[in-house]
Amino acid sequence: MQELVLPSDPRGRNRCEWGWMGRPAPVARGYRLSPVKVILILIAGFILAPRAWASDLIVSRTFLEDKTGTLTIADVAGRVVTPAEPGIQMTSSNLAHWVCLRVRAPANGTKVVLFIRPTFLNEVRLYEAGPGNPLTWKTRVTGNHYPYGARDRANISLGFVVDVTGPEATYYLRIKTRSPVWMDVEALEPAEAERNDQHRDLVMVFFFTAMLCLLLWAILSYLLNRQPVVGLFAVHQAVYTMFGIVATGYLAPLVPDRFPQLGDWVNIFLYCSINVTSLLFCRALFKPYEPPPVLMRGINLLLWTYPALLVSIALGYDTQAVIASGVLIKITWLYFVVTAFSLRVERTPSRRLLQIFFVSIFMNNVVFWVAGRSGRISSAIGLTALQTLILDGLVIGGLFAMILHTRARQTLKEAQQAALDLLSVNKKLELEQELKKLAEHQAQTDYLTGLANRRHFVELAEREMARAIRFHRSLTLMMIDIDRFKAINDRWGHGIGDIVLQNVSLLIRDALRNVDIFGRTGGEEFAAVIVETEGGDAIEIAQRLCSKVAEASIVPQGGERIPVTISIGLAQLKGRKINFGSLLNEADRAMYAAKDAGRNRALVLEDARSIEPAMKAN
Repeated sequence: MQELVLPSDPRGRNRCEWGWMGRPAPVARGYRLSPVKVILILIAGFILAPRAWASDLIVSRTFLEDKTGTLTIADVAGRVVTPAEPGIQMTSSNLAHWVCLRVRAPANGTKVVLFIRPTFLNEVRLYEAGPGNPLTWKTRVTGNHYPYGARDRANISLGFVVDVTGPEATYYLRIKTRSPVWMDVEALEPAEAERNDQHRDLVMVFFFTAMLCLLLWAILSYLLNRQPVVGLFAVHQAVYTMFGIVATGYLAPLVPDRFPQLGDWVNIFLYCSINVTSLLFCRALFKPYEPPPVLMRGINLLLWTYPALLVSIALGYDTQAVIASGVLIKITWLYFVVTAFSLRVERTPSRRLLQIFFVSIFMNNVVFWVAGRSGRISSAIGLTALQTLILDGLVIGGLFAMILHTRARQTLKEAQQAALDLLSVNKKLELEQELKKLAEHQAQTDYLTGLANRRHFVELAEREMARAIRFHRSLTLMMIDIDRFKAINDRWGHGIGDIVLQNVSLLIRDALRNVDIFGRTGGEEFAAVIVETEGGDAIEIAQRLCSKVAEASIVPQGGERIPVTISIGLAQLKGRKINFGSLLNEADRAMYAAKDAGRNRALVLEDARSIEPAMKAN
């Protein structure tokens, strides 16, 4: 931020205006919209923009400071004797400042525009010198405390249109403002005044385009990435963009004539708000670098000055609030430099780069702060006041844009790496889960037939048996054994024996229902739980299994048919509350009874008991 600068050119002609409210705010750029390139183009445009050189018709200027603010035109007429340069430094108080102008007639016509800068002077009263008592001289008034519609010229810039009918005419200006400004006035022909306004509008188009571009980038970037530092920058950029519009007078046409001071109040409020948004933004920027806590508390302390400024404005101490805000801005940027050199953790961008940025910004501010106190320095730099201030903001914005761009790129890289790491972890997890499932499957499955192994079969059978007992459901357990399997191995070999086991298991599995439980319990033995089935139905199922295996053609590749039969023992629950081991033992006894009875058959335990005595007798 800096005070108003209204420099003059080497030929004694004054240039464009404003400045006490400050420089444009830090701005950010994005890797998608590339606003830094836009900034560079705009900076070149500001530097190369043609000057609105004007032929000043002022012959002489004199100046008087009314320290009491009580002098009248009658008191001042003939007393304003201090020679004045084109730019006049005005103090930030309620004092009045008087300027006496000797204006020569234009080459064409009699109309002359007294072109006054800056646009935010509170009150400018014109007295046209004439014969008789000065108190009777013709007077008019303008300023940002007066309705826009009442101005001599329907334009943003302040001024009066006067008639210079003689070779020369004398005019007095009484100026009051609450803010420290560098005031300037020119006497121009109407066409030249119009060109000055057009030049000013062009510069403001550059300014508004740059600020709006960066604001839109910040908003879009925040919506995409949700980075708090970018969101705070968007707030800062919005405040400064609005401030730039108000401070340059472009809000004036929208202010109701009944409340002409509204624009001035908004101007002061936004000016006092710029510093707090800078503090919030830079605090978020510094936080990842872990500066000393005492310095972060210092930033928090500076933030508390904002409510105090608002209270001062509410109590009517506008001038004091503006002066205090200007001082706080200088303190804040120096504090940022100190903080940048105290960062303790390396981040992206590097601490060294951040230090260079803040030192560059601070030195840039020093140049413009000094220039703001001297019109000659600004003239030596070769830029108009408005171009100087906007260029200041674009330089600062460009540096902050680089910071945010670097951080955005690093954040993007980190996000991409995190996504790759997460993908790798997910793949490892999926692989581990697949391996776990495979291990569980292998632990529960018979490797040769693919059926449940003995352990898993027992677990499933016990669970189903408990359910049957609880809900009083029927259940039958079958023990199945391949007849004379040892003879098959001895004659055809164990390889053919494995083929027989696989074929028998497939035949039985295909014959059972999906709800039934089937597994290999060891060697050539199998077991099946037929749910909700007992009595004749269970016997019929067992006999069908025997027939299906006996009728099957089990022929190894290139070999002869192998005759295979099975014997099945059945044990039925029949509402009893026994354990699975007992039921398994009953089915096993029934199976061996079936073998003793001649094989290739199925016997229920009750039938097996009647056969056992006869077998023993034989």
